[in-house]
Amino acid sequence: MRKGHTQKSSGRSERGVAIVIAIFTLMLISVVATALILMSGTESAIKANYKSAMHAFYDAKAGLEEGRGRLFWPNPNIPNGLNPPNPVWSCVFAAPGPMMPYNQVCYIVNPSGNEVVNPLDLSTGNPYADLEYQQEWGLPVTSATVQQPFINSNSAVASAGIAGPLYKWVRITPRTQASAKLAGDVTDTNSLFYNGMQQLASSGGNPVPNAVQVLTITALAVTPYGSRRMVQYTVAASPLTAALPTFPSALTLDGNGVSFTGPSGDQDDGNKFQINGNDVNAPSGTSSGVPAIGYTNSSDGSNISSKAVPSTNYLSPAGTPNVGLVNLPPILETLSGLDGLVQSITRGADLVLNPPSGTTADQTSLTSMSSTNPMVVVVNGDFHLSHAGGTSFTGYGLLLVTGTLHYDPDVTWNGIILVIGKGVFDGSQHGSGGQINGTVFVANTRDNSGNLLTSLGPASFNLTGGGRGIRYSSQLVTSTQALMPYQVLSFREIAQTIP
Repeated sequence: MRKGHTQKSSGRSERGVAIVIAIFTLMLISVVATALILMSGTESAIKANYKSAMHAFYDAKAGLEEGRGRLFWPNPNIPNGLNPPNPVWSCVFAAPGPMMPYNQVCYIVNPSGNEVVNPLDLSTGNPYADLEYQQEWGLPVTSATVQQPFINSNSAVASAGIAGPLYKWVRITPRTQASAKLAGDVTDTNSLFYNGMQQLASSGGNPVPNAVQVLTITALAVTPYGSRRMVQYTVAASPLTAALPTFPSALTLDGNGVSFTGPSGDQDDGNKFQINGNDVNAPSGTSSGVPAIGYTNSSDGSNISSKAVPSTNYLSPAGTPNVGLVNLPPILETLSGLDGLVQSITRGADLVLNPPSGTTADQTSLTSMSSTNPMVVVVNGDFHLSHAGGTSFTGYGLLLVTGTLHYDPDVTWNGIILVIGKGVFDGSQHGSGGQINGTVFVANTRDNSGNLLTSLGPASFNLTGGGRGIRYSSQLVTSTQALMPYQVLSFREIAQTIP
């Protein structure tokens, strides 16, 4: 009897332990499940915060790009009162045009709906107050000359039902030694300029020769979730504009041991060949311009002059030699400077052609260009600029060829032709009425295998096939240079706190 009683008690004891274990297991599962839910919520919150922060960052970058794009001279929305049909905008930018005064500020604003975006309202609680200006200039932005009304963003209108980026404002100012905090200088308001290789300080409010003004673009973005990001570019016009605001001659042969060959005798096509440095855009009754042919090594002068005959084919303004020694800015005096210029133009080009080795591209790739749609075209190799099927061809814009340029004198080109690399311009094919209006620049920086030389080589220009030659046009040079977008010199993000 006692033995059976003992076994019954042991069974009840085991059942009690099982209940405790089951309860403990349920509690453990509940704790783990709660932790997983909390972790999931935290992870979702982190992702949401990250998404909002990155949203604000890319919105701010979009603001920088709109500001940079609207400095681009062909842009119909450039905020410059000199450019119709927008005379109400009177922001003045660096190139083309006069200097932007050191204390001038232009804003592009991008409000959502009916909200007011006023960066000049520095009162506490305005989330769009421009407090950063004082950090750079030492004075509140309200003390500057601010263009009003503010310029409206192109992003304010949704396209195809897709809302634009949510940046709030973009500020454009000149960059000075004070705003850049160069060498700890916080008082020097002289503007900075860029010569294609480095930034240079101006003096006395005067521009730096062979350089363009540096501008600062700042953008603030605030998302509906409260994330704030502020980013900033320093920008300048293209190195081509920085290097050569005006070209030194109608035809410039850069380097050592250059060769020149022009037509000999009278042509049989009824056209008068000339290389003419008289500016076709000079005011009526005045004479201005450049030498017909410019060279950079004094030892090349006599060789070029002996080939530039008859002299009546080579014209320059009174007092200017028809064939003369010219000075070039630093960027065009070195292999690295010229090579950097080629790379910069390539990055901003509308069209880049890369013909396979041993082949030659031609103008059939340029069918979309016109007087209202000039282009920046880069050919990494040889190029044949000719008429197709007996039809004359007219090109517009900037043409950069790194190989040999085969020019058919039936073709007209309005703008700038650069032959930098192999440095060979060949116009031996017979032609008649074509003409280059603008300027031509030739430099030999690479050998036939494409390797960079150790020093500038012998650029070659051969135009024996006829045509009407080259006529210098300052207007075409300026308008063609303006086809290159402003380049970014530096980028930074500015830490933000809620006002």
